[in-house]
Amino acid sequence: MRSVLPRPARARRRGYLLALASAGTVTALTLTGCGSVDTGGGSGSSGSGSGDGKGESITVTAFAGAWGELFKSSFVEPFEKDTGIKVNLVYGADSDWVTKLRAAGGKNAPFDVLALTPGSLHQAVGGNLLEPLKTADLSHWKQLDPVLTERSTIDGASYGVPLTTGSNGLLYRTDKIKQAPKDWTDIFDKKYCGHVALPPLTYNAGLEFFSALVSQDGGKLSNPADVDKGFKKLAELKGCVSAYPADAGSVATVLQNGDAWIVPFWDGRAFAMEKEGQPIGFTYPSSGAVGALTSYYVPKGSKHTAAAYKFLNYLSAAKYQKPFAQGTFYGAGNDTIDYDAAFKAKVKYGEDVYKKFTWVDYKTATPKLNEWQQRWNQIFK
Repeated sequence: MRSVLPRPARARRRGYLLALASAGTVTALTLTGCGSVDTGGGSGSSGSGSGDGKGESITVTAFAGAWGELFKSSFVEPFEKDTGIKVNLVYGADSDWVTKLRAAGGKNAPFDVLALTPGSLHQAVGGNLLEPLKTADLSHWKQLDPVLTERSTIDGASYGVPLTTGSNGLLYRTDKIKQAPKDWTDIFDKKYCGHVALPPLTYNAGLEFFSALVSQDGGKLSNPADVDKGFKKLAELKGCVSAYPADAGSVATVLQNGDAWIVPFWDGRAFAMEKEGQPIGFTYPSSGAVGALTSYYVPKGSKHTAAAYKFLNYLSAAKYQKPFAQGTFYGAGNDTIDYDAAFKAKVKYGEDVYKKFTWVDYKTATPKLNEWQQRWNQIFK
């Protein structure tokens, strides 16, 4: 069991931290392992067409890995079968997709429907790269959770159809930590020193954790004094962090090989690892978890908006969201879903839960991210 990094690893980490200083973009959640798929139906209209879209095609993005494969089986395959519209899936991460939209400049968009997390959303809207939704054209709009749709509402305009939301809490090794942590502050316990994994701020999970530190005592990211207090608290982990994973695969690796015992991460990922038979547990912090939302958007410059809206009607239907949500262990955007008993017993979801979330203030965080990452680097250099 390694409690500290050997010299070569320290050198690699220094180079990694220098690279992060110029990154500045929060990366997308990429689920590299998920639970089995429940292919049973749920309530809600299918939004199905008559198959008269034969010959037409749209381009849709999906996060790479098992997340994308489950997305294909849950949404894309039934959509293609019912409508005759071909879906060209582009796998990747939303930071790359925003870059490509920016290069297109609002014309001839490379995608017709794309997934974004909130950090990328604010970049895209700020760059005038997205079309506000015509919510009247979305047959399931009123079934979608209002807390989640509000997270994609900017200056009174609705932009996103919420797919799933996760909770950022504490993922831990149950064979190393016998007494489950209860709140965020438990990660600072000296008994975990040398066994803590800490994602950087340029990765969603890291920024969400930092937001929790700032907000748990009533602070706000928009208040520089509160941010300073958050960094002072974060500095208590100096010398205790054994790994700095910057993507979901790296988080899984450092937990599996014993480099770390505890990490701020998402409930869905923890439950998926547990389902795979790994000694993994998850704590919803008593002072409040942090919301992690994925929604779908229509970019400016799409030439297939009618077909895009047809796809969004499938994406937002309870019938298709249910197997995807249960397969990823994340609460779906549609509030009318009746989940299986096992899901209900394990996952916290629904409007009452989302109202109590800490939500990252991306309007403040996005332009400050480079500066904050530099401060993070100074602590953990």
